[in-house]
Amino acid sequence: MKRISMITAAIATLSVALAAPARAEQKVAEGAGLIRVVGEGQVLRSPDLAVVRLTVLRQAAEASEAVATSTEATRNLIASLVSSGIARDDMQSADFQISPRFDFTAKPDGTPPSSAITGYDARNTLMVRVRKVSEVGNVLDVALKSGVNEGGSVEFMVDDVAGAVDEARKIAVTAAGKSARSVAQASGLRLGPIIAIEDQPAATVFPYASTEARLRSATTSGGVPIETGKNVITARVAVSYLVAR
Repeated sequence: MKRISMITAAIATLSVALAAPARAEQKVAEGAGLIRVVGEGQVLRSPDLAVVRLTVLRQAAEASEAVATSTEATRNLIASLVSSGIARDDMQSADFQISPRFDFTAKPDGTPPSSAITGYDARNTLMVRVRKVSEVGNVLDVALKSGVNEGGSVEFMVDDVAGAVDEARKIAVTAAGKSARSVAQASGLRLGPIIAIEDQPAATVFPYASTEARLRSATTSGGVPIETGKNVITARVAVSYLVAR
């Protein structure tokens, strides 16, 4: 595992009983000095889970016919995925839509296009969890051969993200301490005890497969090439220190 420790010293602020203190800081004696810093920690993890969205689109003159053909194709898709080793518990219907189609082609005689319905589209989207990320390309290939003709987006995730966040948080606290000591030293102050720690929201980056592995551009010769990359898990903490007298 590769770690990145990012110390956001630029965010560090020195305040002497200024504006809106937090609840814990409100207990500090009036006139006491505070040093408040923000530390950030990052951890790189290899994804061990992928979520793939697969859509079956079928068109027909009647809505019922479009739904029937889409339903049949979706059943075939599910059966193919099960045969390839995907558990049914790892498949979930994510979306189902029926929409009319219109012909807005300009008329040769210049009359406005007709707003009449020319047919219907039926889309059935399946969300699939792939627990072996090395098999994502094969899953996409199976889906393509089973009649999937839309979607194909892939999201790579870390199953135990909570553990990664805990590790990143430890790095963030260490970074905050280093930043606080730097601010205190630069200001000619002595760093006192911690009086408040606030866990702040931080984004977790989930990389996506290149071009989202769009099935429209995929070929049927072998599995679709997929690069999993690394997931960046970030934690951020704000730490308030009392200035020692």
